[in-house]
Amino acid sequence: MSSSAEKENRTGSHRSPPRWFRSPKLIFSILVVGAFAFLAYHVRKDFETAFNHLSIARLPWLAAAIGAEILSFVCYAMVQRRLLHSGGAKITLRSMLGLAVAATGLTNLVPGGTAPASGWLVNQYRRRGIPMPLALWSVLVGGFAAALSILTLLLAGAAVAGLIGLWATLGCAALMIVVVAALVMSVRHLPAVDRWLERHSGVSGAKTLKRGLDQVSKVAHFRTSVPGGVEVLLVSLANWGLDTICLVAAFEVLGFSVPWRAVLFAYAIAQVAGSLAPLPGGIGFVEGGMTAAFALAGSPTGNAFVATLVYRLVTCWGVAAVGSVALLVLNSRRPRQVHLHGEALALHSRRRRE
Repeated sequence: MSSSAEKENRTGSHRSPPRWFRSPKLIFSILVVGAFAFLAYHVRKDFETAFNHLSIARLPWLAAAIGAEILSFVCYAMVQRRLLHSGGAKITLRSMLGLAVAATGLTNLVPGGTAPASGWLVNQYRRRGIPMPLALWSVLVGGFAAALSILTLLLAGAAVAGLIGLWATLGCAALMIVVVAALVMSVRHLPAVDRWLERHSGVSGAKTLKRGLDQVSKVAHFRTSVPGGVEVLLVSLANWGLDTICLVAAFEVLGFSVPWRAVLFAYAIAQVAGSLAPLPGGIGFVEGGMTAAFALAGSPTGNAFVATLVYRLVTCWGVAAVGSVALLVLNSRRPRQVHLHGEALALHSRRRRE
């Protein structure tokens, strides 16, 4: 009896922890959400102050927030529409706007929503007859423009908030330009790398690398002109800038003074935090990151936290609700085929012959 009990105790003492306990992402998410709940409890008096400030006279600011968010979706749709048109696929702005709302809604509904939403958008393009390489290129370049826009806002926000000096700002801006130029040039030289691999096919691993490069080259074959690329970047900046206006309107809805110097920095930090979050819509990460950024820039924590919740009510939960309806409608309908021309039409014709 005693030996069996000792054996059982030894087995139990070496029992491995539950699988969820070994997930760093899950543990980190629980900690973030817990910190978010603690912060909400800590600033509960600010909620009371905010509700006391609410009045019918401030409702136009809520309408302004919603209007800015709608216009930001129009910009998002224009970016994708411009990229698709550069590759030879014409899609109406109305159709693209519906896809933009649905994709963003999906981002806010599922964990790590950016990747599933991008995959869903590519699939929707394919259903409309757009060749896969062009569909992938449009989504990837749109994502690259969005990342560049956020980094630009982050740099500008840090400078305006006084967190970095003039020379540091100029140095970071120059570095960002050099990196972007290097990436663009490397993509343009993929055909030369492909030809080199063709000549050195006997080298170990060259054939495997060439097959992978062939797939990448099919996507990178699509390009936009310099004016077209500038237009895409400017419209992408307008997209995120309008979202920032929604944050400003959230402060006005509550009757709080707007911390102008900290708005851009806090907004950009929240977007970076949300993109790294494994939770749907970056819940907890966006709110915590934005509140912490406002506090770092010297803004009242309570006011920033409550205004952040109003901002998220419009841009996350409201968009998730509208996007869910758009998803149901788009998935249940047979889409209309887009008009192809140029490179997209040639690629589509080759695929049909094959």
